[in-house]
Amino acid sequence: MLLNSRGLCDATKKWTGDDPSVYDDQQEEEWYARLREETGIPGEISYLPKYVIGGDLIEAAAPTVSHACIVADSGYGKRGPLRQRLRTLNEPYVFELEPGRQHMIPEDTELIEPGPTPGRGPARQYLTIPESVTLQTPKEIAATITKDDWTEVSWAQGSKGILSGWFARQRVQVVKNVHERRVFDEVGWLLLQKEQPANEDSSIKAWICWGLDDSSLEELVSWAHIRWAIEQFHKESKEVLGADTYQGRTWKGLHHHLAVVMLAHAFIAEQRLLTESDGTGLESFKGVARRLTLEAATQRLIDRHRFSRAQAGEVAEDMLRGFSGWW
Repeated sequence: MLLNSRGLCDATKKWTGDDPSVYDDQQEEEWYARLREETGIPGEISYLPKYVIGGDLIEAAAPTVSHACIVADSGYGKRGPLRQRLRTLNEPYVFELEPGRQHMIPEDTELIEPGPTPGRGPARQYLTIPESVTLQTPKEIAATITKDDWTEVSWAQGSKGILSGWFARQRVQVVKNVHERRVFDEVGWLLLQKEQPANEDSSIKAWICWGLDDSSLEELVSWAHIRWAIEQFHKESKEVLGADTYQGRTWKGLHHHLAVVMLAHAFIAEQRLLTESDGTGLESFKGVARRLTLEAATQRLIDRHRFSRAQAGEVAEDMLRGFSGWW
């Protein structure tokens, strides 16, 4: 199961009317109220952060959808409450992290138990990291790994050849609060990727992998990089199916448009798989969509104007080439 984040516009909250403080003045608040009524936004709709919506979707779908783990980019990965929610649900995950921000300690670090503190301070309420232990970011941890401890792993066949990179992993416990030196109940694999193991300036990617203790390095890498599928969906649904070209002005109309786009995408993806299995070899999503469009136009000419199939196909292709972006 995949989650993919997108930047949230500050104006998003203004459309729900939940929080008067987000408006510049009363006039703007009244203006958005009129817009909500004109566009038909349901009154019960309220603003929720994307990571909360993502958690809700996972909780609803997980019991009925077969999956190995939840995968998400750093927009979701940096959200500690979402990761905590998945641990409560016992849902394994591979979440990308911002390499220079999230701090961690080795899994086997001996923590200080709750209890009295030296001096007059209040008693410790939580497990605490000793002052002698250095808190490190994934980027700092990667810098301590020697060249020989990086492994080259391939995860897929891309359009330009085999996709591969250099990876290492370590067992870690994630820090919840750096100032208070507190930890999450989050122990798992820190997966690291580097462009070149001998290059100290190589960019670093990092993932926290929870609930996957027995998984191999190769399995973790394959899950970390499977998110390309949702990126491809966004690309194809916009460039081929026009998901981002809706010109309507209503809540219901937008949702109808997106529903049709998603249904069309699912249908075309299925047809592409079928052409691969029967050997006809349509190599791209756009190729399948183009053939389906041509077939629909050809059949319309046959049904409406009694063209022969050969003539209908020729005319349909000429019209599509000349008056649309079909080709």
